[in-house]
Amino acid sequence: MIKLYDSFSSSKDNFEPFQKDLVRIFICGPTLYDFTHLGHARIFLTYDLLCRHLNERGYDTDVLVNMTDINQNVFNKAKSESQNYRLIAKFYADRFSEDLAMLNIGSISRLAHVSDYVSYIENHISKLLDDKAAYYANGNVYLDASKVKTYGILSKQSQDQLRLHRLDIGPNKKNPEDIMLWNCSENFDFTWSSRFGEGIPWWHMQDTTVVLENFGANYDIHGGARELLYPHHEAHLAQYELLSGSERPVKIWMHVGLVLSCGEKMSKSLGNVVWSRDLVKKYGQNLLRLYMFSKHYQEDINFNENQIAEKKPILDKIYLAGMKTTEKTDPEISRLIEDFLASLDDDLNSPMALEIFENMCSKVIAGSAVTSLDFERTCQVLGIKI
Repeated sequence: MIKLYDSFSSSKDNFEPFQKDLVRIFICGPTLYDFTHLGHARIFLTYDLLCRHLNERGYDTDVLVNMTDINQNVFNKAKSESQNYRLIAKFYADRFSEDLAMLNIGSISRLAHVSDYVSYIENHISKLLDDKAAYYANGNVYLDASKVKTYGILSKQSQDQLRLHRLDIGPNKKNPEDIMLWNCSENFDFTWSSRFGEGIPWWHMQDTTVVLENFGANYDIHGGARELLYPHHEAHLAQYELLSGSERPVKIWMHVGLVLSCGEKMSKSLGNVVWSRDLVKKYGQNLLRLYMFSKHYQEDINFNENQIAEKKPILDKIYLAGMKTTEKTDPEISRLIEDFLASLDDDLNSPMALEIFENMCSKVIAGSAVTSLDFERTCQVLGIKI
């Protein structure tokens, strides 16, 4: 039985998808104004590992990623380069696909551009207005958080704690914690005509609409960085409950730790990013995977480039073991393969899995037998290309 840590329940839970053999996963995707940095790459590598393991355990996966092309950063990039924002978004969408290929990530089923969903966003906001779960203020539209009895349950915050956050500040908001759905009060030089006025669909409702239109009333895993827990994922859950009519529309909320640079979060705004494509060109995706998976996905990683190179002896051992495959697999190696898979069953414990795999390679080099099929099967789960 696969167990995953669920941020909603704050516990490691047995995982059973809504549909018997299909796991539907939504991952908060890139904002299309720059390349993929290592923090983002870690997120997609984590869920790629999860999907590979789910496939090994007999599940099909359907992975949806939103492509955020309606965003202030995209508009600013377009203005700074005197280009149409759609051209900027397309350029970086293509670069994102290239980055995924360089990282050997093939588990994503659908890439959904937010700009294709504006009419659906309007429909969903209209429903919330009709249901008195949203309201107008200063020309904007806000979600009335008081209409969601469980609001704060995902981020483990009380109503008093939620009120301390000054989100989407604007005149005539009913509650400090209310979430913007449509923004008509700020000028980005790029707007959409809507029944609410000229404006921008706001980011929480963008994701909610993309998932609703693709997955319907429920799906199995919502993935993203831990920093998105509040307000983004909290707002998404509130909106999803109201629009789907489901009290628990998502089985597992699975959050990945940050990649830090000199102790600070790696982010474009801080200017301390390392581009994943540069690291792949320098070290190869195999070494980068070994480095990323050497920490549990929930833990933060304080990036140290030297530690990538330090994984080379392990990779050399994997290559050498791969050259010594035979026509049978010894029982001892079969047990190690099962232990390897069992460690990933346990909330994707990749550090333990790598330790077991390295031990297995050592034994194969020393003379234990493994078939090419069994060896390649183990590499396939890790995404290691031999």
